[in-house]
Amino acid sequence: MLRRVASVVLALGLSLTACAEGGEVKEAVDAAKAVEVDNCGAAYTFAAPPERVVTSSTVATEVILALGLKDRLAGTVAAKDIVPEYADGLTGVKVIAEQAFPPPSKEVVYSVNPDLVVSGYPDDYGDKAMGDRAVLQREGVNTFLLSANCPGHKANVDDVHADIAALGEIFGVQDRAAELVAKLKRDNAAVTPAQNAPKVFDYAGGKDKPATAGSSALIDDLIKRAGGTNIFPEVTSYKQVSWEEVVKRNPDVIVVEDQAFEPADAAIAFMKAFGPLKNITAVKEDRFVVIPVNDTQPGVRSARALTTLAEGFGA
Repeated sequence: MLRRVASVVLALGLSLTACAEGGEVKEAVDAAKAVEVDNCGAAYTFAAPPERVVTSSTVATEVILALGLKDRLAGTVAAKDIVPEYADGLTGVKVIAEQAFPPPSKEVVYSVNPDLVVSGYPDDYGDKAMGDRAVLQREGVNTFLLSANCPGHKANVDDVHADIAALGEIFGVQDRAAELVAKLKRDNAAVTPAQNAPKVFDYAGGKDKPATAGSSALIDDLIKRAGGTNIFPEVTSYKQVSWEEVVKRNPDVIVVEDQAFEPADAAIAFMKAFGPLKNITAVKEDRFVVIPVNDTQPGVRSARALTTLAEGFGA
């Protein structure tokens, strides 16, 4: 959510009519251009478009590049994970951390003197990373979290469209933002969902107990849009469940999030060899859908994720 800061309008009028000094007029005009953005329930004011941006996650980097804002990037992370269509856009940009996990520390981020940090993951603002967003704001560094991952929020593919519009306003590139949103919506709409409505288990790693992203995560909305049904709708946030309950709910398809710390191939090999799972439909029919973990996150990858899921569900 965003809005122009309107409280200066009266001051601007008074400056123009009653002040002879150009400095006061300019100050009022500059204030009139300020943009206020509500992000995850907090207000952030931008007196001018940011000039030194750090993107602390891959999906955030892709959004900034898709908006044509490479020239504003002071630093980024995990440059090798960028999707091919944007990879060339990172040429010459300083990489402050080779991996996005664990997220960069405050010291690492501050080393490039940012005025804005854009992230896709709330963990980036944890105690072992950059720390509390309110503290960063008091220190002069605004932050923006892709809103599908705001704590307590039920994520939706359309969240990123609102984020792009807000970033377009912040950077003064509203037309680019509108064009990008229109393209993303067209790409999403072009994906035909599966018609067989499979029961789906989102597997986010773990052997003793499997983890699932939860029905508030974006993957839940992606599964629904692709034609599937999440077998754990009551699990609202990332959580471990039990293999016994997975067997009881008997998924038709298992979506395997491909992650650096637990590659999909190894995860699938484990589940195929794990005795308790031998009789569930997904294992018997070898119906595993592999999806890169960043494709399950808010950003410009939703159409790619939907295509992967819909094709896998319809097999």
